Amino acid sequence: MRVTFLVSAHVDSALPLADAWRRAGDRLTLVLLDAASAVARPGHPCAGALVALGRAGVTLGAHDDALRRRALTGEMLVDGVKVLDLDDVADLVVSGDRTVWW
Repeated sequence: MRVTFLVSAHVDSALPLADAWRRAGDRLTLVLLDAASAVARPGHPCAGALVALGRAGVTLGAHDDALRRRALTGEMLVDGVKVLDLDDVADLVVSGDRTVWW
């Protein structure tokens, strides 16, 4: 199943859930919104887990406006995180089998 997982807060509990879906065989896209976008910067306590998900096959994205509000650019993010605009996020929401907002 294709799952789009929109995460805006509580990333520390969302990442294990994302990994469980991945291990169950779902094709997962994880989108960091709002405060969760800060996880995409090197040095964040959850950045290592995020990178591990990406290396395991989870598609990773972060909303451009959320990054901009935190003075983050695409060049400042951990490997594997793509910057997404609102149109990209909307396309993901309507194209997957399931969308979950956290």
